[in-house]
Amino acid sequence: MRPPLFYQGRPLYQCPLRLPNLLLSLARISRYDAILTPERTSTALKKVLGKQCPKLIHILHGAGDREKGYEDRIRLFDLVFVAGQKDYDAFLHYGLATAENCHVIGYSKFDVLPPAPPRFFGNDRPVVLYNPHFDTDLSSWMKFGPSLVEAFAKMPDFNFIVAPHLRLRGKGRRLFDKLSQWPQAPNLRFDGGSIHSLNMDYTRTADIYVGDVSSQVYEFLQTLKPCVFLNAHDAHWRDNPFYRHWAFGEVASSAEEALLLIRSAKDAHLGFLAQQAAGFAAAINAGPASASARAAALIRDFLDRA
Repeated sequence: MRPPLFYQGRPLYQCPLRLPNLLLSLARISRYDAILTPERTSTALKKVLGKQCPKLIHILHGAGDREKGYEDRIRLFDLVFVAGQKDYDAFLHYGLATAENCHVIGYSKFDVLPPAPPRFFGNDRPVVLYNPHFDTDLSSWMKFGPSLVEAFAKMPDFNFIVAPHLRLRGKGRRLFDKLSQWPQAPNLRFDGGSIHSLNMDYTRTADIYVGDVSSQVYEFLQTLKPCVFLNAHDAHWRDNPFYRHWAFGEVASSAEEALLLIRSAKDAHLGFLAQQAAGFAAAINAGPASASARAAALIRDFLDRA
């Protein structure tokens, strides 16, 4: 919902501020029996509306491992949907949900994918997706981004899509705007937050994934393919559950190392297939029915009992 006061007609990444948007929509929101949402600012409705608050149902927007994904506000939801056993176990372990109100449904985005993504380049060279996160404490963008983009333009044997997380803000957004205005090499595509960044067009078309902590790596691994991860903050990632996806590919500690690993990623991939398969199966449960159908049935049964 976008009240006219907020960003009407603007790009997707210029989304309304969540809390003011909620407050301006209170009259409409309070008429519903339940709100299904992939974000957590909506939990403020419980304080504002009290007993008049609709039931709050949380569906995770991804299946990632970032520590912030396991935050206390999850406890405020009446019903919680996760994509796979990994997050189900974590939510119960951290006391964020219970076996009664948390359910594994799979990944609803998979239910609406077209047969094939569009082609973004007029050749058959390997496509590399660079997908840095917006969180400056975890992202590789500010430290590695300029060097990588400059090097990408000089690697004509690859195509590169530079598509940071939609919520990139501040210095990171300004850096993206600056780099994307450089004279364009034909093998480079910049995307600051179009629908292609959300609907899996890029993760499906890419042959190699390069990133840090974005949950899009699990969307990319719907088909097991090579990954390269960027450790820009000297993270102690081994045996760390918040970096478990870094076991799915080589990890670079510099932009220069990343470029070498991109070139060798295809040859190195065989050594990571088992970890990728197991990690994806734990993060996203395929199941006999679609995720959407499972979620709809659970919501119906929950509201029937409420």
